[in-house]
Amino acid sequence: MYVSLCRGIPESSFRKPPKQQPPQHRLNLSGASGGGGPPRRKLSGYTRPQFAGPMELETLMEEGASPDPGRRGADGPTAADDGDTRAPLNNGDKRRAAHQHDQRQRKDDDAAAMKTNTESTRSSINLYLAAFTVNMGALAAGCAMTWSSPTLVKLQKGDPSTGMEKITLEEASWVGSLVTLGAAIGPVLAGVLLDRIGRKNTILISMIMLAVSWILIGFVPGIPALYCARVLAGLTVGVIFTAVPMYIAEISELHLRSSLGTLMQFFLVAGFLVEYAVGPYTTYLTLVIVSLAMPILCFGMFVWMPDSPHSLLARSGGEEKALKSLRWLRGNPEETVLLKELEDIKKSVNEAKDQKSGVSDLFNNRGNINALMISCAMVAWQQLCGIIVLLIYSQMIFIQTGVELSSSMSTIIVGSVMLGASALTPCLAKFTTMKTLLYISGIGMAITDGTLGLFFYLKNTGSDVSSIGWMPLSSLVVFIITYCLGFGPLPWAIMGEIFPPNLKSVASSMTTSFCWILGFVLSKTFINVCDVIGIHFAFWIFAVCCIFALLFTAFVLPDTEGKSLQEIQDMLQGRTKSRNTEMTKA
Repeated sequence: MYVSLCRGIPESSFRKPPKQQPPQHRLNLSGASGGGGPPRRKLSGYTRPQFAGPMELETLMEEGASPDPGRRGADGPTAADDGDTRAPLNNGDKRRAAHQHDQRQRKDDDAAAMKTNTESTRSSINLYLAAFTVNMGALAAGCAMTWSSPTLVKLQKGDPSTGMEKITLEEASWVGSLVTLGAAIGPVLAGVLLDRIGRKNTILISMIMLAVSWILIGFVPGIPALYCARVLAGLTVGVIFTAVPMYIAEISELHLRSSLGTLMQFFLVAGFLVEYAVGPYTTYLTLVIVSLAMPILCFGMFVWMPDSPHSLLARSGGEEKALKSLRWLRGNPEETVLLKELEDIKKSVNEAKDQKSGVSDLFNNRGNINALMISCAMVAWQQLCGIIVLLIYSQMIFIQTGVELSSSMSTIIVGSVMLGASALTPCLAKFTTMKTLLYISGIGMAITDGTLGLFFYLKNTGSDVSSIGWMPLSSLVVFIITYCLGFGPLPWAIMGEIFPPNLKSVASSMTTSFCWILGFVLSKTFINVCDVIGIHFAFWIFAVCCIFALLFTAFVLPDTEGKSLQEIQDMLQGRTKSRNTEMTKA
């Protein structure tokens, strides 16, 4: 019966009477030796395997559990000897068993793939939740930046709802510009706090500072209190622009880093739109209360999020907390994968601890100098394209074009277009590269700046522009869209990627301060430049700067897509080529 089962014969076949065999043949089991001996079961050279059915045993026999053909011929009867009802294991049976085995293996692979996809989705949910909550700080910063746009009109008119007397034009200019000066100082404060108290605590403190500034604006009347509140709000903006990109870069997975890095621009523009849409139609105090709700909401949500693993490992005794943070951000992945990523982060942080992190160290080697130059150049191109001028002086620009549109409606249109374009950027970042978005952005801004310059040139030379009155508004809308696709959010994402961990805080602070100082200079000198050379030349200068930004992106900016932080550092240090050469030689 055992031999029959090994050969895949149904149980019912044993009920058939076996053929009579010669006695001497049943004893002749030694094959070629010709000697007699006991039955096969007592002479078998292997232990009978346990199996669940013919197919499993057949697989074992193919893998070597059964005796070899020569042993089989010597120790056991042939198929003919066992009777006609015993069929040999032919090639068809093997193919059928192998096919069934492949089907089972395919089902197991599909189940494993579904499990992997489920784990990936769960991981992304936690990661996106942390990214969205920290970017609520960017929304609060956007409210602080554009609060003056709808409010200065009320302050200059002496609106009773403000609780203050009518302010002068000079005082109004300081109220609007002090937030920019504060933003230039903010990154210095961020550089001190980020490494000492961590990324999370720095962002939470900035929300407390911003809430205090809104309380001063709303409930402490007077120009001195207003000046202090605007400087404090600017400090918060500078901290947010430094800390949020760093936090996002350190918690993100490689394939999500670019798309998550663009979320800051979306939330920032959402803050613009809140002020543009609410400010003109509410009282002074109502707008302050609405603005105050943003940092409170960010603090209440972000306080439950984990700090970045890099920040936790940089402090003594933080390895267990870093592992817990990474496990939550990745959605409880396999422990081996989690520990490997933690080891990579630990290695990077330990190397950073062994190095000094002063300002002078930014100029100690080629990689640090390249990273600083690239980061400063990207934020410089961002400002030199003219975005700060278009946002601050949009009402004046619309008046000079002769377009009959109220200032409040024009700002709402600008804010709505920026919000819609910023919403597209994270989606496009998943399907294309960062450089491609920068190419589209640079080309679009160069064309629209040139078109605006051409319109103002024709108007100033006395040409009839009534037939092309649609051009300024259309150009401004296209400019905003292309800006938000590339040079709006991506310079901040690049800043969070290219600096080594030990210099990231200092270098990011310097870059952000440089950006805000340049923005302040442009916004203060734009009117003077327009008076000297004309507004059309100003926009043509912006167009030329966009062309230079495009060339810089094509020939200087390194491609960081899908690369780890260590690989980016190797590129900046010039080690990538040599390492590839060594690998090729090996």
